[in-house]
Amino acid sequence: MLKKVFALLALALSALSCGQVENVDLPMAVAHRGCWLKDGEEFYINENCPAGVKMAAQYGYPAVECDVKYTLDSVMVIMHDGTINRTMRNASDYSVIEEPVRVTEHTFEDLRTNYVLASTDPSLRVPIPTLKEELDACKEYGIIPMLHSAVIESYELAHEILGDKFIAFDAKQEAVSRARDYSECLILLDPGEDEASNTIERLKSIGGYCGMSTMKYKMLDAEYIKTVKDAGFEVQASIFPAPHEQRALTDGVTIELSDFYWHQTEGRKPVDTFRKISMRLPEGQAVEWNPETPEFASVILTLDFIGTIEVTMNGKVYTLTHEEAGKPEIFGTRLYKTTPDLKVRALVHSQVKSLKAELYDCT
Repeated sequence: MLKKVFALLALALSALSCGQVENVDLPMAVAHRGCWLKDGEEFYINENCPAGVKMAAQYGYPAVECDVKYTLDSVMVIMHDGTINRTMRNASDYSVIEEPVRVTEHTFEDLRTNYVLASTDPSLRVPIPTLKEELDACKEYGIIPMLHSAVIESYELAHEILGDKFIAFDAKQEAVSRARDYSECLILLDPGEDEASNTIERLKSIGGYCGMSTMKYKMLDAEYIKTVKDAGFEVQASIFPAPHEQRALTDGVTIELSDFYWHQTEGRKPVDTFRKISMRLPEGQAVEWNPETPEFASVILTLDFIGTIEVTMNGKVYTLTHEEAGKPEIFGTRLYKTTPDLKVRALVHSQVKSLKAELYDCT
């Protein structure tokens, strides 16, 4: 993480810092749309809801992202999509909502009365959450909310409830800059296709503690990251798919917004460990680890090697080449009702200097 912060943010940023693994300075993890979990194809913990904030605290995330929208009668609610159809059901019988129900075209009373969040747990089939309910949950569980919002009033409400301990984020600079009217919070701007130099100038014009966030993994290379960081700003990789979130981590992003990324080891001890040291791995040969896993769990793999390796973990595949050892790769993912399914396979004759996989119980 960058050192240049305001004194007013000292308390907040202590919560933002991520623990270190193998002496590597890891990015802060933000749970995308909250710490949602799926039980098979259905939601257990839905997106954008207080239950996802509570679950984020259980897994140890310092922050969650939430999406703010206005209802027809200007009530601020938490919902990612323009419609509620994907994440909600009819309240009367829990049936699928057939016709599109747009948040901005319905009153809060209508949305709150006639629909519930989808969940395999009936106790979590609750009405659409308000922004205030989400922020109150963040305060209760010590979680920093990252408001994906161009709604100016959302920044004012966040400051009333949390002071400077929130993040304002959007692609609309004229909107997100207004967070400075209320707070010295961290402001993240999506710069679109801007070059690093233009991004830096835009962040300077916002002033205060700022950074950038992008979903464009092809744009955010190591040079871009270094240029923005050297200018004193944060850099967030935003829901990069595997294997690109791993490259962003290696290239030095300071914040990782993700649906699965996990490295929150501070205060935790692994319940199981798998190790290999100084092992030759001929082409095509693999080592695998699939331990008995708690219901709520996470796994971290630290791998130092020479050669070309394919790593498969929890269904995600990474292909990496190292010409020399000494710079370990670190992978982390959260698990729910599943095992790591960890497999490390040599694509060419390779030398594994060290391999350590650690399983954490997040119950």
